[in-house]
Amino acid sequence: MNALVGLFWLLAAWLGGADDDPECLVLGGLDAARAQAFVSGDTEGLRDVYVDAHAARADVEVLHSYDERGLRLDGLLLVRESCRVSDRSERRLTLDVVDRLGPTTVQAADGHRRDLPLDRPTRRTVVLTRTEDGWRVAAVRGS
Repeated sequence: MNALVGLFWLLAAWLGGADDDPECLVLGGLDAARAQAFVSGDTEGLRDVYVDAHAARADVEVLHSYDERGLRLDGLLLVRESCRVSDRSERRLTLDVVDRLGPTTVQAADGHRRDLPLDRPTRRTVVLTRTEDGWRVAAVRGS
């Protein structure tokens, strides 16, 4: 993927969609770091997203599954339809988020590419915790 296309994917992930609360921009930055980890296949990059290995487990499993099948993402676009803070404290934010996977392409080791199916909007509760390194995702729950 060339640098310009990569920048587009990261900006789209970071900007998200309709953010009702400014704190949702924090999630946009974490989404951009997550997208970069997925595109590069770098499970270590998820340390910049999640508070610990337990919170990152689902993403690590997906990345390992792609790697085992010789697949890598050419881009990851998360389309955020809404985001609002449902609870906040100095060290914790709880966000009510509706998002979906946007246009995303996967490439096999033989160079063959295919688009992943678009999904429907999904409502999630995302809990962010302030750490020494900044905000990190502590939990994601389906609503």
